[in-house]
Amino acid sequence: MNITINRMEMLDTARRMASIAPADSPLDVLHGVLLEADAGSGRLALTATSLELALMEQLPCTAVESGTFAIDAQMLTGMVEKLPEDTVEIIHPEGGAAVTLRSGCAHYTVPIWPRSSFPKPEIPFPEDTVKVSGIPDMAKRTVFAVSTENDKPLMRCVNLMFTPQGLQAAGSDGNCIVTARGDTQSVGNISLLIPASSLAKLARITDNDVEFHVGTTGKSIVFFKENFLFSARLMEGSYINTNQLLTAIRNGFTVLTDILDLKSALSSVLCVGAEGKVSLSFDGPALTFYCQGTNASATAPIEVIPLTGNPQGEYWYSAKKLAACLRALSGNVTLGVSQNGMLTLNTQDAIYVQSAMRPPAENAAPAKAA
Repeated sequence: MNITINRMEMLDTARRMASIAPADSPLDVLHGVLLEADAGSGRLALTATSLELALMEQLPCTAVESGTFAIDAQMLTGMVEKLPEDTVEIIHPEGGAAVTLRSGCAHYTVPIWPRSSFPKPEIPFPEDTVKVSGIPDMAKRTVFAVSTENDKPLMRCVNLMFTPQGLQAAGSDGNCIVTARGDTQSVGNISLLIPASSLAKLARITDNDVEFHVGTTGKSIVFFKENFLFSARLMEGSYINTNQLLTAIRNGFTVLTDILDLKSALSSVLCVGAEGKVSLSFDGPALTFYCQGTNASATAPIEVIPLTGNPQGEYWYSAKKLAACLRALSGNVTLGVSQNGMLTLNTQDAIYVQSAMRPPAENAAPAKAA
Protein backbone atom coordinates (compact mmCIF):
# COMPACT_ATOMS: atom_id res chain seq x y z
CA MET A 1 0.00 0.00 0.00
CA ASN A 2 1.16 3.50 -0.85
CA ILE A 3 -1.44 6.25 -0.45
CA THR A 4 -1.74 9.92 0.50
CA ILE A 5 -4.82 11.07 2.39
CA ASN A 6 -6.24 14.18 4.09
CA ARG A 7 -5.09 14.09 7.72
CA MET A 8 -8.24 15.58 9.34
CA GLU A 9 -10.58 13.30 7.39
CA MET A 10 -8.43 10.35 8.41
CA LEU A 11 -8.39 11.50 12.04
CA ASP A 12 -12.17 11.87 12.29
CA THR A 13 -12.69 8.41 10.83
CA ALA A 14 -9.97 6.83 12.98
CA ARG A 15 -11.64 8.21 16.11
CA ARG A 16 -14.95 6.62 15.14
CA MET A 17 -13.19 3.33 14.45
CA ALA A 18 -11.49 3.44 17.85
CA SER A 19 -14.88 3.90 19.53
CA ILE A 20 -16.12 0.68 17.88
CA ALA A 21 -13.03 -1.54 18.35
CA PRO A 22 -13.35 -3.14 21.83
CA ALA A 23 -10.24 -2.19 23.80
CA ASP A 24 -10.93 -4.91 26.39
CA SER A 25 -11.39 -7.79 23.94
CA PRO A 26 -9.24 -10.87 24.65
CA LEU A 27 -8.78 -11.19 20.88
CA ASP A 28 -5.99 -8.69 20.17
CA VAL A 29 -6.81 -8.18 16.50
CA LEU A 30 -10.26 -6.85 17.45
CA HIS A 31 -8.46 -3.86 18.98
CA GLY A 32 -7.58 -2.99 15.42
CA VAL A 33 -9.02 -1.35 12.34
CA LEU A 34 -8.72 -2.85 8.86
CA LEU A 35 -7.38 -0.56 6.11
CA GLU A 36 -8.02 -1.50 2.46
CA ALA A 37 -6.72 0.79 -0.28
CA ASP A 38 -7.88 0.49 -3.90
CA ALA A 39 -5.66 2.28 -6.41
CA GLY A 40 -8.26 1.86 -9.15
CA SER A 41 -11.06 3.74 -7.37
CA GLY A 42 -8.84 6.01 -5.27
CA ARG A 43 -10.63 4.99 -2.05
CA LEU A 44 -9.47 3.84 1.37
CA ALA A 45 -11.94 1.63 3.27
CA LEU A 46 -11.67 1.35 7.07
CA THR A 47 -13.50 -1.31 9.08
CA ALA A 48 -13.77 -1.93 12.83
CA THR A 49 -15.84 -4.60 14.56
CA SER A 50 -16.59 -6.10 17.96
CA LEU A 51 -18.29 -9.11 16.34
CA GLU A 52 -21.57 -7.75 17.77
CA LEU A 53 -21.45 -4.59 15.65
CA ALA A 54 -19.35 -3.20 12.82
CA LEU A 55 -18.52 0.15 11.21
CA MET A 56 -17.17 0.64 7.71
CA GLU A 57 -16.27 3.97 6.09
CA GLN A 58 -14.65 4.99 2.82
CA LEU A 59 -12.39 7.99 2.26
CA PRO A 60 -10.96 9.48 -0.96
CA CYS A 61 -7.18 9.13 -1.30
CA THR A 62 -4.38 9.33 -3.83
CA ALA A 63 -3.37 5.71 -4.22
CA VAL A 64 -0.12 4.73 -5.92
CA GLU A 65 -0.43 1.12 -4.85
CA SER A 66 -3.29 -0.97 -3.46
CA GLY A 67 -2.90 -2.93 -0.24
CA THR A 68 -4.51 -4.01 3.02
CA PHE A 69 -3.54 -4.56 6.67
CA ALA A 70 -4.92 -4.12 10.21
CA ILE A 71 -3.50 -1.77 12.83
CA ASP A 72 -4.36 -0.95 16.45
CA ALA A 73 -7.20 1.59 16.30
CA GLN A 74 -6.12 3.62 19.34
CA MET A 75 -2.54 3.76 18.09
CA LEU A 76 -3.63 4.88 14.62
CA THR A 77 -5.75 7.66 16.12
CA GLY A 78 -2.90 8.88 18.31
CA MET A 79 -0.39 8.93 15.46
CA VAL A 80 -2.61 10.74 12.98
CA GLU A 81 -3.55 13.25 15.68
CA LYS A 82 0.11 14.20 16.26
CA LEU A 83 1.36 14.34 12.67
CA PRO A 84 2.02 17.96 11.61
CA GLU A 85 0.90 18.46 8.00
CA ASP A 86 -2.46 18.52 6.19
CA THR A 87 -1.84 15.16 4.50
CA VAL A 88 -0.55 11.76 5.62
CA GLU A 89 1.35 9.25 3.50
CA ILE A 90 0.77 5.60 4.41
CA ILE A 91 3.35 3.12 3.12
CA HIS A 92 3.14 -0.62 3.64
CA PRO A 93 5.29 -2.97 1.52
CA GLU A 94 3.35 -6.06 0.43
CA GLY A 95 3.94 -8.83 2.98
CA GLY A 96 5.71 -6.46 5.38
CA ALA A 97 5.22 -6.67 9.15
CA ALA A 98 5.19 -2.88 9.71
CA VAL A 99 3.63 0.25 8.21
CA THR A 100 5.03 3.79 7.97
CA LEU A 101 2.94 6.93 8.41
CA ARG A 102 4.71 10.07 7.18
CA SER A 103 3.69 13.73 7.34
CA GLY A 104 6.21 16.50 6.75
CA CYS A 105 9.36 15.87 8.74
CA ALA A 106 7.64 13.39 11.10
CA HIS A 107 6.98 9.71 10.63
CA TYR A 108 5.99 6.59 12.57
CA THR A 109 6.85 2.98 11.80
CA VAL A 110 4.71 0.49 13.75
CA PRO A 111 3.80 -3.23 13.55
CA ILE A 112 0.56 -4.37 11.91
CA TRP A 113 -1.60 -7.49 11.59
CA PRO A 114 -2.01 -9.19 8.21
CA ARG A 115 -5.37 -8.97 6.48
CA SER A 116 -5.97 -12.69 7.00
CA SER A 117 -6.05 -12.36 10.80
CA PHE A 118 -8.79 -9.69 10.87
CA PRO A 119 -12.38 -11.05 11.07
CA LYS A 120 -13.92 -8.66 8.55
CA PRO A 121 -17.72 -8.90 8.76
CA GLU A 122 -19.84 -9.43 5.68
CA ILE A 123 -22.45 -6.67 5.60
CA PRO A 124 -24.93 -7.03 2.73
CA PHE A 125 -27.06 -4.04 1.81
CA PRO A 126 -30.71 -4.40 2.83
CA GLU A 127 -33.30 -4.45 0.07
CA ASP A 128 -36.10 -2.54 1.83
CA THR A 129 -35.12 0.58 3.77
CA VAL A 130 -36.65 3.58 5.51
CA LYS A 131 -35.10 6.95 6.32
CA VAL A 132 -34.21 7.74 9.93
CA SER A 133 -32.70 10.78 11.62
CA GLY A 134 -32.38 11.96 15.23
CA ILE A 135 -30.56 8.84 16.46
CA PRO A 136 -28.62 10.58 19.31
CA ASP A 137 -31.80 12.07 20.84
CA MET A 138 -33.65 8.75 20.60
CA ALA A 139 -30.76 6.91 22.26
CA LYS A 140 -30.53 9.54 25.00
CA ARG A 141 -34.22 9.13 25.88
CA THR A 142 -34.22 5.32 26.02
CA VAL A 143 -30.80 3.77 26.74
CA PHE A 144 -30.71 4.92 30.38
CA ALA A 145 -33.81 2.89 31.24
CA VAL A 146 -32.62 -0.55 30.10
CA SER A 147 -31.39 -3.24 32.47
CA THR A 148 -27.70 -3.66 33.28
CA GLU A 149 -28.06 -7.29 34.39
CA ASN A 150 -26.34 -9.83 32.15
CA ASP A 151 -28.94 -12.52 32.81
CA LYS A 152 -31.66 -10.38 31.18
CA PRO A 153 -30.44 -10.01 27.59
CA LEU A 154 -33.76 -8.81 26.17
CA MET A 155 -34.09 -6.15 28.87
CA ARG A 156 -30.66 -4.83 27.87
CA CYS A 157 -32.13 -3.91 24.47
CA VAL A 158 -34.01 -0.95 23.04
CA ASN A 159 -37.19 -1.87 21.18
CA LEU A 160 -37.32 0.00 17.85
CA MET A 161 -40.88 0.06 16.49
CA PHE A 162 -41.49 1.25 12.93
CA THR A 163 -45.21 2.10 12.90
CA PRO A 164 -47.58 3.79 10.42
CA GLN A 165 -47.18 6.95 12.56
CA GLY A 166 -43.37 6.83 12.52
CA LEU A 167 -40.56 5.48 14.66
CA GLN A 168 -40.98 4.75 18.37
CA ALA A 169 -38.42 3.38 20.79
CA ALA A 170 -38.83 1.81 24.22
CA GLY A 171 -36.55 0.70 27.02
CA SER A 172 -37.25 -0.97 30.36
CA ASP A 173 -35.52 -2.72 33.23
CA GLY A 174 -38.74 -4.10 34.73
CA ASN A 175 -39.16 -1.31 37.30
CA CYS A 176 -39.28 1.62 34.90
CA ILE A 177 -40.37 2.07 31.29
CA VAL A 178 -39.67 4.84 28.79
CA THR A 179 -41.05 5.26 25.29
CA ALA A 180 -39.73 7.93 22.94
CA ARG A 181 -41.23 9.36 19.79
CA GLY A 182 -38.89 9.39 16.82
CA ASP A 183 -38.74 10.38 13.18
CA THR A 184 -42.25 10.57 11.71
CA GLN A 185 -41.00 9.69 8.21
CA SER A 186 -39.73 6.29 9.43
CA VAL A 187 -42.99 4.46 8.81
CA GLY A 188 -43.44 0.72 8.65
CA ASN A 189 -44.82 -2.28 10.51
CA ILE A 190 -41.91 -4.01 12.22
CA SER A 191 -40.50 -4.31 15.75
CA LEU A 192 -36.76 -4.85 16.34
CA LEU A 193 -34.60 -5.40 19.42
CA ILE A 194 -31.17 -3.75 19.24
CA PRO A 195 -28.73 -3.95 22.17
CA ALA A 196 -28.71 -0.61 23.96
CA SER A 197 -24.90 -0.53 23.92
CA SER A 198 -24.90 -0.76 20.11
CA LEU A 199 -27.46 2.04 19.76
CA ALA A 200 -25.45 4.18 22.19
CA LYS A 201 -22.27 3.71 20.15
CA LEU A 202 -24.01 4.73 16.96
CA ALA A 203 -25.39 7.80 18.74
CA ARG A 204 -21.89 8.86 19.83
CA ILE A 205 -20.49 8.86 16.29
CA THR A 206 -23.31 10.70 14.51
CA ASP A 207 -25.46 13.85 14.80
CA ASN A 208 -29.20 14.38 15.04
CA ASP A 209 -29.46 15.94 11.58
CA VAL A 210 -27.72 13.00 9.87
CA GLU A 211 -30.20 10.99 7.81
CA PHE A 212 -29.65 7.23 7.48
CA HIS A 213 -31.26 4.58 5.35
CA VAL A 214 -32.15 1.70 7.68
CA GLY A 215 -32.95 -1.91 6.87
CA THR A 216 -32.45 -5.44 8.13
CA THR A 217 -30.32 -8.23 6.72
CA GLY A 218 -30.98 -11.54 8.41
CA LYS A 219 -30.06 -11.10 12.05
CA SER A 220 -28.62 -7.57 11.76
CA ILE A 221 -29.87 -4.01 11.41
CA VAL A 222 -27.92 -1.73 9.05
CA PHE A 223 -27.71 2.08 9.12
CA PHE A 224 -26.02 3.53 6.07
CA LYS A 225 -25.43 6.72 4.15
CA GLU A 226 -22.84 7.74 1.59
CA ASN A 227 -19.46 6.11 2.44
CA PHE A 228 -20.72 5.11 5.95
CA LEU A 229 -22.17 1.78 7.04
CA PHE A 230 -23.01 0.67 10.62
CA SER A 231 -24.31 -2.82 11.38
CA ALA A 232 -25.49 -4.23 14.72
CA ARG A 233 -26.70 -7.70 15.70
CA LEU A 234 -30.38 -7.94 16.55
CA MET A 235 -31.73 -9.90 19.51
CA GLU A 236 -34.51 -12.44 19.06
CA GLY A 237 -37.38 -12.82 21.50
CA SER A 238 -40.64 -11.28 22.72
CA TYR A 239 -40.48 -7.82 24.28
CA ILE A 240 -43.04 -6.37 26.67
CA ASN A 241 -45.90 -4.47 25.03
CA THR A 242 -44.99 -1.06 26.39
CA ASN A 243 -47.80 0.78 24.59
CA GLN A 244 -50.39 -1.53 26.12
CA LEU A 245 -48.92 -1.07 29.59
CA LEU A 246 -48.87 2.71 29.29
CA THR A 247 -52.47 2.96 28.10
CA ALA A 248 -53.56 0.83 31.07
CA ILE A 249 -52.21 3.31 33.64
CA ARG A 250 -54.87 5.50 35.28
CA ASN A 251 -53.46 8.48 37.13
CA GLY A 252 -55.16 9.54 40.37
CA PHE A 253 -53.96 13.09 39.75
CA THR A 254 -51.71 15.06 37.40
CA VAL A 255 -49.77 18.32 37.68
CA LEU A 256 -47.93 20.50 35.19
CA THR A 257 -44.31 21.47 35.85
CA ASP A 258 -40.94 21.78 34.09
CA ILE A 259 -38.12 19.27 33.81
CA LEU A 260 -35.56 21.90 34.86
CA ASP A 261 -37.46 22.56 38.13
CA LEU A 262 -37.69 18.83 38.86
CA LYS A 263 -34.04 18.32 38.03
CA SER A 264 -32.91 21.21 40.25
CA ALA A 265 -35.00 20.06 43.22
CA LEU A 266 -33.87 16.45 42.94
CA SER A 267 -30.23 17.45 42.58
CA SER A 268 -30.36 19.58 45.72
CA VAL A 269 -31.67 16.73 47.92
CA LEU A 270 -29.42 14.01 46.48
CA CYS A 271 -26.42 15.59 48.18
CA VAL A 272 -27.33 13.56 51.29
CA GLY A 273 -28.22 10.24 49.62
CA ALA A 274 -27.58 9.97 45.90
CA GLU A 275 -27.95 6.18 45.60
CA GLY A 276 -31.07 5.63 47.73
CA LYS A 277 -34.73 6.60 47.61
CA VAL A 278 -36.35 9.98 47.14
CA SER A 279 -39.77 11.05 48.39
CA LEU A 280 -42.19 13.19 46.38
CA SER A 281 -44.85 14.78 48.60
CA PHE A 282 -47.82 16.51 46.99
CA ASP A 283 -50.05 19.12 48.63
CA GLY A 284 -52.11 20.90 46.00
CA PRO A 285 -49.81 23.32 44.14
CA ALA A 286 -46.75 22.30 46.20
CA LEU A 287 -44.40 19.40 45.43
CA THR A 288 -41.63 18.67 47.95
CA PHE A 289 -38.61 16.45 47.31
CA TYR A 290 -37.15 14.73 50.38
CA CYS A 291 -34.10 12.52 50.78
CA GLN A 292 -32.78 10.90 53.95
CA GLY A 293 -29.06 10.15 54.15
CA THR A 294 -26.97 8.41 56.81
CA ASN A 295 -26.20 11.59 58.74
CA ALA A 296 -28.52 14.22 57.28
CA SER A 297 -31.75 14.87 55.40
CA ALA A 298 -32.75 17.45 52.80
CA THR A 299 -35.97 18.89 51.35
CA ALA A 300 -36.61 21.02 48.26
CA PRO A 301 -40.10 22.41 47.47
CA ILE A 302 -41.27 23.59 44.04
CA GLU A 303 -44.56 24.98 42.76
CA VAL A 304 -46.66 22.94 40.32
CA ILE A 305 -49.97 23.53 38.53
CA PRO A 306 -52.68 20.97 39.42
CA LEU A 307 -54.40 19.63 36.30
CA THR A 308 -56.61 16.70 37.30
CA GLY A 309 -57.62 15.07 40.58
CA ASN A 310 -56.43 16.17 44.01
CA PRO A 311 -52.59 16.16 44.29
CA GLN A 312 -52.04 14.75 47.80
CA GLY A 313 -49.80 12.17 49.44
CA GLU A 314 -46.20 11.00 49.75
CA TYR A 315 -44.57 8.52 47.36
CA TRP A 316 -41.08 6.99 47.21
CA TYR A 317 -39.02 6.28 44.08
CA SER A 318 -35.53 5.25 43.00
CA ALA A 319 -33.44 8.42 43.13
CA LYS A 320 -30.83 7.10 40.70
CA LYS A 321 -33.36 6.12 38.01
CA LEU A 322 -35.33 9.34 38.39
CA ALA A 323 -32.16 11.42 38.07
CA ALA A 324 -31.18 9.54 34.89
CA CYS A 325 -34.66 10.13 33.46
CA LEU A 326 -34.60 13.88 34.15
CA ARG A 327 -31.20 14.18 32.47
CA ALA A 328 -32.70 12.62 29.34
CA LEU A 329 -35.88 14.73 29.12
CA SER A 330 -36.53 18.44 28.61
CA GLY A 331 -39.32 20.99 28.44
CA ASN A 332 -42.71 21.09 30.13
CA VAL A 333 -43.93 17.84 31.63
CA THR A 334 -47.23 16.43 32.86
CA LEU A 335 -46.44 14.55 36.06
CA GLY A 336 -48.95 11.99 37.23
CA VAL A 337 -49.32 9.49 40.06
CA SER A 338 -51.61 6.47 39.76
CA GLN A 339 -53.64 4.90 42.54
CA ASN A 340 -50.85 2.43 43.32
CA GLY A 341 -48.21 5.17 43.35
CA MET A 342 -46.78 4.65 39.87
CA LEU A 343 -45.07 7.82 38.61
CA THR A 344 -45.56 9.02 35.02
CA LEU A 345 -43.72 11.84 33.25
CA ASN A 346 -45.20 12.81 29.89
CA THR A 347 -43.32 15.28 27.66
CA GLN A 348 -43.63 16.19 24.01
CA ASP A 349 -40.97 13.61 23.09
CA ALA A 350 -41.26 10.76 25.60
CA ILE A 351 -43.28 9.05 28.32
CA TYR A 352 -41.52 7.74 31.43
CA VAL A 353 -43.01 5.43 34.07
CA GLN A 354 -41.46 4.27 37.35
CA SER A 355 -42.94 1.94 39.95
CA ALA A 356 -43.26 3.21 43.51
CA MET A 357 -40.98 1.84 46.24
CA ARG A 358 -41.51 1.07 49.91
CA PRO A 359 -40.58 3.90 52.27
CA PRO A 360 -37.13 3.38 53.81
CA ALA A 361 -37.16 1.59 57.16
CA GLU A 362 -36.61 3.84 60.12
CA ASN A 363 -33.25 3.44 61.87
CA ALA A 364 -33.53 1.17 64.87
CA ALA A 365 -32.65 2.62 68.26
CA PRO A 366 -29.02 1.89 69.28
CA ALA A 367 -28.58 -0.99 71.70
CA LYS A 368 -27.55 -0.20 75.28
CA ALA A 369 -23.91 -0.70 76.11
CA ALA A 370 -23.15 -3.83 78.11
